Amino acid sequence: MRLTRIGSRSSRRVVFIAVLSVAVLGIEKTRADEDVTTTVSDRFSQTSTPLTNDQGTFEAVFTHRFNQAAKDAGGGTLWGLDSGAAIGIGVNYVFVRNLAVEVYRVNNYADYEFALKGTLVRPTASLPLALGARGGLNWRTASYAPKEASAFGQVLVSYTIANRVTLAAAPSYVENTQFQRDVFNVPAILQLRITKSIALTGEFVPKKDFVPGSVGQWSVAIEKQVFNHRFALWMGNSQASTVDQYIGGDYGGGVTDRNMKIGFNLVRAWDLSAAK
Repeated sequence: MRLTRIGSRSSRRVVFIAVLSVAVLGIEKTRADEDVTTTVSDRFSQTSTPLTNDQGTFEAVFTHRFNQAAKDAGGGTLWGLDSGAAIGIGVNYVFVRNLAVEVYRVNNYADYEFALKGTLVRPTASLPLALGARGGLNWRTASYAPKEASAFGQVLVSYTIANRVTLAAAPSYVENTQFQRDVFNVPAILQLRITKSIALTGEFVPKKDFVPGSVGQWSVAIEKQVFNHRFALWMGNSQASTVDQYIGGDYGGGVTDRNMKIGFNLVRAWDLSAAK
C-alpha cells in the first residue's frame, strides 16, 4: 500500500517546527489556580482545548455520530438512532507535564489521526488565558477512497470570563483534505459552565467556498462529568471529527445539510502515575 506523498518540503518544515515548539515549550512547569477553568477537560466536542490532562493520565474517548438526519428519520426510527453511524475511538497519554500523545480513528474513510499536543500557557485567576499547540498526521486508509496522508498544525487559545464563559479558537492548517490542498480555517468555540460538572458547548467551523452551496459546520453538546467519566449528548450538521475532515468544509462531498444529526461522546480517564 502506497501513501500519497505528503506535500511540499516547506509545508513539512512548518509542521515540524510547530511540533518541535510544542515539545520544547510544553514541558515548562506552570501552575493554574484550581478554581479557574477553560473547559471540563482537554477537549471540547471535537476540537481540542489548549490544556492537556495531568501527567500520567491515560484517557480513552468514543465518539458516535448517527448517519441519518433527525428530520428525515422522524420518530419511527427515533430521529436517526436506528441508522448507522460515524464511530471513532481514540486514546491519549500525558507522559510529561503539559505534553500529550494522541491517537484517534474514525470508521468513515478509515481515518487515523496521530498528534502531539502541548500546553504552553495555563490560566490563572489574574489571567484566565490558555494557549496550546497541536500538530500531527491524518491518514485516510479506506478502500473506497484515495489512500492519502496529510500533515496538520493547530494553535489553540481560550479565554474564560468570570470563571463561567469560555471563548476559544483553533486556527488550523491542513496539508490536504479529500478534495483540497493547503487549507486554512479557524474553528470557534463557546462554552458555558453551568455547574462544576456540567458544561454546554457550541462549536462552529466557517464554510469554505470550494463546495457550492456549502454551509458552516455547527454543533451543540451538553456534557456531564462524574468522577473520571464524561458523557456528552451532541447535535450538529456534520459528522466530521478529525482535523482533515472538518477544516475544509468538504466532508462527504460538502457540508450542505442544515438538518440536525444526533450523537454522543463518552470519555474515561485513568491515573497511571506512580503512587505518591
